[in-house]
Amino acid sequence: MDGKASSRISLFEYFLYSAIILETALAAFVYKIIFRSSGLLSVNVALAVIYFGFLAWAIIQLNQLHHKRKLEASAIPEPPEERMQITPAAVQTMPVLESGDTGRRILGLTGPQLFVVLIVFAAAVVSFSWALSILHPER
Repeated sequence: MDGKASSRISLFEYFLYSAIILETALAAFVYKIIFRSSGLLSVNVALAVIYFGFLAWAIIQLNQLHHKRKLEASAIPEPPEERMQITPAAVQTMPVLESGDTGRRILGLTGPQLFVVLIVFAAAVVSFSWALSILHPER
């Protein structure tokens, strides 16, 4: 892949990450400030559908970008290995490499990655709620 295409893909990827964060912040502010009354239930539902639709689209796009990157990385040929003479004494001192098992994935994320995403999301919700309580103490 040439430099320009790689640069555009990286910019698009950063745009998606930024858009997810900004959209979540905007949704939290809009929900907490504007749509607290029960008379706006249909608008709440419409905005929730738009929010989750965009979120799903962005996650699908990011998943496709990561999948393409992984396929391109695996398509690069590795240099040929040189033959090495292995003696029985050398085998005893060689380190044992762990298998490349990536473990079970949930939504394309490993367990620790999913845990970090959940912690960041919870911290964002708490932070936005705290900031909104300071901005609008009457609510």
